[in-house]
Amino acid sequence: METSLLRERPDPIDLLLAQEQGRLDWLLPVRHSRMAVSAFTFYRGAAAVMAADLARQPHAGVMVQLCGDAHLLNFGFYGSPERQLLFDLNDFDETHPGPFEWDVQRLAASMVLAARDLNLSAKWQEKVCRRTVRAYAKAMAQFAAMPVLEMWVMRLDLERFIAETESKTLQRHVQALAARAEQRNSRQAVKKLCELDSSGAMRFRHDPPLIFSFSEFQGKWLDHHMSQDAWNQQTYQLYLANLRPELQTLLANFRWVDTAFKAVGVGSVGLRCAIGLWVDQRGDEVLVLQSKEAQRSVLAPYVNLPSPEHQGQRVVQGQRLMQTASDAFLGWTDNPAGFQFYWRQFRDWKLSVDMAILDAEGLSDYGRLCGWTLAKAHARSGNRAAICNVIGTSKAFEATVLEQAVWHADQAERDYQQLLSRIASGEIVTSTAF
Repeated sequence: METSLLRERPDPIDLLLAQEQGRLDWLLPVRHSRMAVSAFTFYRGAAAVMAADLARQPHAGVMVQLCGDAHLLNFGFYGSPERQLLFDLNDFDETHPGPFEWDVQRLAASMVLAARDLNLSAKWQEKVCRRTVRAYAKAMAQFAAMPVLEMWVMRLDLERFIAETESKTLQRHVQALAARAEQRNSRQAVKKLCELDSSGAMRFRHDPPLIFSFSEFQGKWLDHHMSQDAWNQQTYQLYLANLRPELQTLLANFRWVDTAFKAVGVGSVGLRCAIGLWVDQRGDEVLVLQSKEAQRSVLAPYVNLPSPEHQGQRVVQGQRLMQTASDAFLGWTDNPAGFQFYWRQFRDWKLSVDMAILDAEGLSDYGRLCGWTLAKAHARSGNRAAICNVIGTSKAFEATVLEQAVWHADQAERDYQQLLSRIASGEIVTSTAF
């Protein structure tokens, strides 16, 4: 497998640089710096590279709605519309229909890299990967045996998971995250990111290059024939048109106050991403929404399957299909310049596990949690019985995925060294603010 893949493999750094075409060039050094931290952060930002590698590997032809970037840190906690704390996949920028194995391999390779980041032995790297894949296989068998309506609404019991977790480190960490989650809301975001201007109005704090007030752009983003107010209102009205009527009525109680650019993620840096502040008519409540530019999925060139032409719609519909419960404020829109976006709540109980504090057992238990969660997401859109038939004997499936995961992890480490070399040569520019 390795020889044929290497022979046909395009230059990984060239793939990443090509992906940057059309992004905000003044933010690209931040992207490079974030990817240069470690092989694991490189892997997080290099979904396009792995997509090209996966496309040259055989698969069974069983299609599901893919996350497209199912590494372990794209799972996390968030609040349901009914105000329950959930754990699920939480990043869908690359979602697209495709072979179920691609998400499994992306997750498995991230587990190997995470184990290496924690300086775990080769034996533990294998154990963590196998347990993750085994959890996926066992969960898929469970879902295949369930009535579809029962499977569709099934949610992970967080309290039971915490109680049954073998690792005390992970158990304590998840309990702490659950206690903090409800504090991660719009009000907390406003306290951290906003200040009062000279007139006493609330505004986002200008803190370039990671937070950039739109009022400081001096027309850089806007059509010179439109005011910032008109620009924002046109974009917002298109977003509202894609929401359910009751949410349109809810948002009618709020007025827009301010907008700021905010760099997010690792691989996403350079995309047009912003946060907006809304205040209710009485001035008592705040709502912070995030918009994120949606481009074509990195999987799209390799899969001839239908997907919405509007890339924001692709992200929103993929997320709703894969998650048992999704943010009520998910929606898509265009701005007057023709860029496509999806919108969601900002920091709505959203938290992720801190990989750096996990021990070997903690990472292993977390892998089982992610494996179950990924299987649930795939079961909603794919043929559960067909996936189980492909998996067959779990041990054989584990062995195959492990071999592939180690190859992808090794390759990510080699690609990471290439990135460092091209940074050292001055070809790729980095930033101290990242």
